[in-house]
Amino acid sequence: MLDSLLERTTRLSRVLVWVGGSLLVFAALLTTTDVILRKLISFSFAGADEIAGYLFAVSTALAYAYTILQRGNVRIDALYLVLPRIVRLGLDVFGFLLLAGLMAFMTERAFDVWTNSLENDSVSITPLVTPLALPQGFWFVGLAFAMAIVLLVLIRLIVAIFQRDTARITQLVGARSLEEEVAEEMAHAEAELAREHQLMDKRED
Repeated sequence: MLDSLLERTTRLSRVLVWVGGSLLVFAALLTTTDVILRKLISFSFAGADEIAGYLFAVSTALAYAYTILQRGNVRIDALYLVLPRIVRLGLDVFGFLLLAGLMAFMTERAFDVWTNSLENDSVSITPLVTPLALPQGFWFVGLAFAMAIVLLVLIRLIVAIFQRDTARITQLVGARSLEEEVAEEMAHAEAELAREHQLMDKRED
């Protein structure tokens, strides 16, 4: 059941990553357009940089859950790779617990900031006078979803520890191996080739 739930949340987190990526692209286009117009005709969108900042914060929060599930957080593993397997497992679990604590702190702080802005009807000190609870609300949702993922992974991790399932522990919180990254890139390349072949077949028909 837990593994099935993790698969579903992985699919949902992938959708949120695409949403966050789209927000970043929009922010980049908005900023680029604003700079070009300012240079050519001395015209500027009001608050383009402010909007871009909100979009960046929200897109980052939306990416946390997928990063956790894919074990994409940065690690310095020069020493880690030469340690005994049992020591590496212990470090993996300890590192994840530290990450869980950090996510809990960030989520609690985000909730406090959002509710404070909501209760006080806070607005930005800019020409847009943006109600801060709006972007902060989306920011908090992204962090809250990531925190829910952390708790789900933590429960599954505890089960794996009691079952002494070292392979599953590594899959949940271990550092990604070179073989895993190569296999993932190969799978992406094969999927892209298959898509291109389908497009070519349709054109020939």
